[in-house]
Amino acid sequence: MKVLKDRGYEYGEHWGPHDIENREFGSDAKSRKELAREGYEIDGQVYSMTFKVVPKVGVDTGIESVREILPKCVFDDEKCAEGISHLEGYRKEWDDKRGCWKDRPLHDHTSHGSDGFRYFAVAKNNHKQVGAVFF
Repeated sequence: MKVLKDRGYEYGEHWGPHDIENREFGSDAKSRKELAREGYEIDGQVYSMTFKVVPKVGVDTGIESVREILPKCVFDDEKCAEGISHLEGYRKEWDDKRGCWKDRPLHDHTSHGSDGFRYFAVAKNNHKQVGAVFF
């Protein structure tokens, strides 16, 4: 959370995956969503955030959401270079035994960034769009 504040951006919303509401054994059975809302103390300052939850949908539905929203997105080539690289490298996993593509994405260094963007797309595609602003 400190990293987000230190960047100096003003964040409108924080979205987490559906499992952010799962209870954790080592935290008095609180969810990560609850822990984030309560906050963490770092260097004498409490950092907290409130999460909205991205609806749980299948990977294929999420990928379709990315295809719908990607043409509407604008990226800073320098600041987003790593994320752009992850999106460009996201692909299905190859099955050597059968000689065909599997029905799931390859889990590699591009997965986490691409999955994060997929969650963004699902969250925004479930909201009403007015002009260039989502509600």
